[in-house]
Order: sequence, then structure tokens, then C-alpha cells
Amino acid sequence: MAEQMSIDSAPPAGGGPSPGPRYDFEDAQSGDLGALAAIADAMKSDNLTDRLESLKRLSVLALAMGEERTREELIPFLDESIDDEDELLLALAELLGDFVQYVGGPKYAYVLLRPLENLAAAEETVVREKAVESINKLVSGMDQLHVEEYLIPCIARLSSGEWFTSRSSAAGLYASAYGKVTDAIQSKLRAGYEALCKDDMPMIRRAAASNLKDVVEKISDDHVVSFAIPNFRQLAEDDQDSVRLLTVEPLVAITKRLTTEECKQHLGAIVQSLCVDKSWRVRYMVADHFVSLATNIKDADLQEELLNVAISLMHDSEAEVRGAV
Repeated sequence: MAEQMSIDSAPPAGGGPSPGPRYDFEDAQSGDLGALAAIADAMKSDNLTDRLESLKRLSVLALAMGEERTREELIPFLDESIDDEDELLLALAELLGDFVQYVGGPKYAYVLLRPLENLAAAEETVVREKAVESINKLVSGMDQLHVEEYLIPCIARLSSGEWFTSRSSAAGLYASAYGKVTDAIQSKLRAGYEALCKDDMPMIRRAAASNLKDVVEKISDDHVVSFAIPNFRQLAEDDQDSVRLLTVEPLVAITKRLTTEECKQHLGAIVQSLCVDKSWRVRYMVADHFVSLATNIKDADLQEELLNVAISLMHDSEAEVRGAV
């Protein structure tokens, strides 16, 4: 009987909000058709508690429907029924990241990208972050063909989205895709990420700065010099201190990849600039990562400069900076 279960076959929910949960889910695990219908019905309820409860049981419904029908019916239904309640969106974004087994395994992980792409453009930050986290979790099990066919267009759409929400989420997807595509597509990904680093909106540049560390860890040594350093430099010289402070972690990642001579040639001035930044929040980040920077930079002249910087940070006017060294 459970095989005949359909989302749309469940009786419609009542017209007004219910005072509390109205659905009995206890028999759902056994495949009881009434309980399964209750899950489907609750998904369309006007009551938030009911909808949240139905999400918790969604795996049971998926098992009853089977992998094929989950892919063809349940996932499209979830995509089309995306709610405007942040609590529900967050729960759904987390759930979809662990839903691969119910759609047929990693070879079908791509079917989960579309609802997660929509969630990655949500207004609430925590929802977007969870959606990006779930997409990256899916990517780890996807093969090159599916990454290129489904994820890359997803990244392109998010990167070119009209609203800042989608573009900020896009920045968190480049690193996971980068190592799974051809050189030609990697080149396009670098160009796309560079556009985010130069975006007119500070929140997009913040997202680009925040995720640059992960990108640096995936690119080749040559591209650390030709791609990462120019974009790091631009972000480190941004007029918003909320952007500049996020460049310290990418700086640590970059110095780890460079030779002594490359550090001296490309980073000397900008490191010094961040260390004496007018914003105490930027100086705090430098102080907090000072040991890692000093360890990675081998050049004697730069190390001597860093020693002077350390002394300066220890006498900084802000207690938070002094305490971070």
C-alpha cells in the first residue's frame, strides 16, 4: 500500500491555522499509509509546528515513496513549496544535505541542487550559509561530469543573481567545485570569483574575502601568484574595514604557498599596511594570526619588520589588540 503514496493524494490541510500539532506520525515508520498521508498533509499545513514536524519525518516518506519517486515527485514538491518561515527554511537546508541516500546515492545528488540553490538565495543569512554547507557536502560525492553539468551552472546563476543574497552564497561554492573540473572551467571559475572580489556591494566583497582562503588552498602555485595575490591585495585595500579584516586568513593561506622570495616580492608592503591599519578590528585580526604569519614568512628582512610590528601591537591603544598578540 505504501507504494501508492502520493504527496498530492493527501487530503488538503484545513483552512485556518491549527492550535497545535494535529497529526499522528507514530505509525509512519512502519509504512502505515494513513501516517504517511499525515506527513504529506502536514507539509501543506498552515501551522509552522506541523510543517517542522513533517520535515523531521521526511526521510520516512522518502523511503515509502522509493528513490525514483522521491527524485521525481518529492524533491520537486519541496522546491516548489519553499516556505517563507526562516526556521523551516533552515531545517530544510540542513536536511537536504543529508538526503543523498534517499534519492539513489551520489550519482543522483544533483537533483538536490535546485532546491538548495533557491535556499542559497534566501534572505536570512543562516539559511543561506546552511544551504551552501549542504551543497558543498553534496559536491564531495559528485563526479566530474555532474559537477560540470549541474553545479557549475548553479554557481553561474548565483554569481550573476540580481540580489546580493545569491552572489554572497556563490562565493562559498567555488572552492568545492574547483578541484573537480577541467582546466578550462577552472579558468572561468577564477574569472567569476574575481568578479565577486570586485563587486560594488561590500557584503559581496566580504563573502569573497571570507572564502578566498578555501580557494587559495585549491588553486595551483602559479595561480596563487597570478590570481590569488592580486585579488587579495584589492580586498586588503578595500575602503570597508569589514572587508579588510577578512583578508588576514587568506593572507596566512597565501604565505603558506609562496617561496621566501615570492613573499618578499609580492607581500611585504601589504602585510605592513594591514599591521598598522587604522581600524583596530583589522589590527586585532593580524595580532590573532601573527604567529602563523611569522611562521610562514621566512625572509629575514620581513621577519625583522614583523618583530617591530609585534612590539607595536603589544603597545596598541586597544586592549583587544594587545591581548591577541
